[in-house]
Amino acid sequence: MAPRTVPAGAVVFPMPNDALRDSLAEKRWLNALAAGDPGALGGLYDVYGERIFRYAYRMLGNRADAEDATAETFLRVMRRSGELRADGAFRTWLFRITRNLCIDRMRQQKLMELPPDAQYSGAEERSALRVTVQQALSELPHEYVEPLVMCDLEDLSTQEAADILKISLPALKSRLYRARRALRDKLGSIVEKRYE
Repeated sequence: MAPRTVPAGAVVFPMPNDALRDSLAEKRWLNALAAGDPGALGGLYDVYGERIFRYAYRMLGNRADAEDATAETFLRVMRRSGELRADGAFRTWLFRITRNLCIDRMRQQKLMELPPDAQYSGAEERSALRVTVQQALSELPHEYVEPLVMCDLEDLSTQEAADILKISLPALKSRLYRARRALRDKLGSIVEKRYE
């Protein structure tokens, strides 16, 4: 493919990456929400709704509970709209709300079980692997699950995850290391049991 030519004197703006685009959209929607724009919450949901749902689903392992946690997260954003600032900490605050809601939900459910709707469409092996990983995650200590979900599944930076969990960066990295090792050990024992 030949390089694209640009007319002399033309101004070329680089395309923003996803994070930059989300950040700009976030600021625009937060400012609109603070100004009372009724559509602004929908805009924030468009930017973060899917990620918040995925995070809640991975923490709770249940679609209905994850949907409830996602809805409650955005209700809390709406209730606190007058206090919001477009200073870059919104995403951390949003994930912290979701995390706290998930913790509350898990406390209510004493036992975290894999729901019958955990089967995913697609190849049978891939479905089995997902169920196996979900099962292994449900058997790990809660302090290990959170860093794994945030950093490895939701692609949050270690600094953002540390901020959400309100722990130091070295503590987060230590938990993440121990969590990955524990998950690897769990997956090994689950796979061994299946094929015995």
